[in-house]
Amino acid sequence: MGRLIEVDDPLKCPSRLAVHAGDMLLFRAAGGRVRSGQGVVEMLGPFLQAILVEGGEVLTPQGPPNTVLFRACRPGHAVVDVITGDPFYQPHTTSCELTVES
Repeated sequence: MGRLIEVDDPLKCPSRLAVHAGDMLLFRAAGGRVRSGQGVVEMLGPFLQAILVEGGEVLTPQGPPNTVLFRACRPGHAVVDVITGDPFYQPHTTSCELTVES
């Protein structure tokens, strides 16, 4: 069974991380990209986190995206960049080398 691995602060994420195929990495970040290893890792998002409230209404705050998902698709190596901070004025990019195991 795949795991949902939440990374609240990408700046504190180790530069090398081992995950399993089927895992999802959730970063609290404004954006990202797969720098190498397309097909090994897939980026989903960025997303703007919202909540469902009583009565079925979805409340969405204003502002830039705040969540990025990466899916570990198959065994191999990949490098992902995660963008934090204000994506329009002062973005900060953190790189993480992923080893996807079976």
